[in-house]
Amino acid sequence: MLNSKIDDKNIGLSKNLFWLRQQLDVYCLIAINADSINKKGIGKSFWAFLQKSCIDLIALSICKIFECEKQNKQGKVKYELNSIEGVLRYLVNEKPSALDSSRVCGFIRKYGHSPNKDALLSGLSSTIAGFKEKYHKELERFKTHRDKGVAHSEFKATHSESEVNIGLPSYDVMERLFGFGADFYMLVSAAFISTASVSVVPCNLNSDRKVKVGLKRVLHELGITDIKTEME
Repeated sequence: MLNSKIDDKNIGLSKNLFWLRQQLDVYCLIAINADSINKKGIGKSFWAFLQKSCIDLIALSICKIFECEKQNKQGKVKYELNSIEGVLRYLVNEKPSALDSSRVCGFIRKYGHSPNKDALLSGLSSTIAGFKEKYHKELERFKTHRDKGVAHSEFKATHSESEVNIGLPSYDVMERLFGFGADFYMLVSAAFISTASVSVVPCNLNSDRKVKVGLKRVLHELGITDIKTEME
């Protein structure tokens, strides 16, 4: 599956996840260090703008990652997406053999389902569908924010739907959605794309945090010494 369509789409998914990771980190650092930032009295409007921009970008990225590909009446996809569903569709259609079925079983088990080694793709599809159903309300809230406040500016859209995080799911939910997407990306890389001769090393989305490191340095230069890095 190396250099296949599935590989290309999975790489596209990883890019969406990479930017979501950076957006979450910037939002988190600003939010948990807000008191210290405000006490410095420098660039208050800038930090508020950056935090608001991150929320809009987070909503966009989450929608990209969890969006379904729309099909026409003939069942053909008009616009392919680098989303979880987009990668899954190729897996289901092409039915590749899992190089490491234990990884697929582990993913299915981690998200609350019982794996069946004779029907791994079916189990994977059910696991993804179950996760999206579990967070259906939260995903709809992100979609509403994207549609009414980011992609469009709808007349009579409530003010709370387009402000920083009022009316949106919690940061913990954002991290859970990111975590699921990252786990799926790494699963596809390791279980379906690696070959006997070529071992694919997926991007470690949880360790490549250059933007977070850079922002910490900026806060340090601002004179903030006790910089918090994680939500409690």
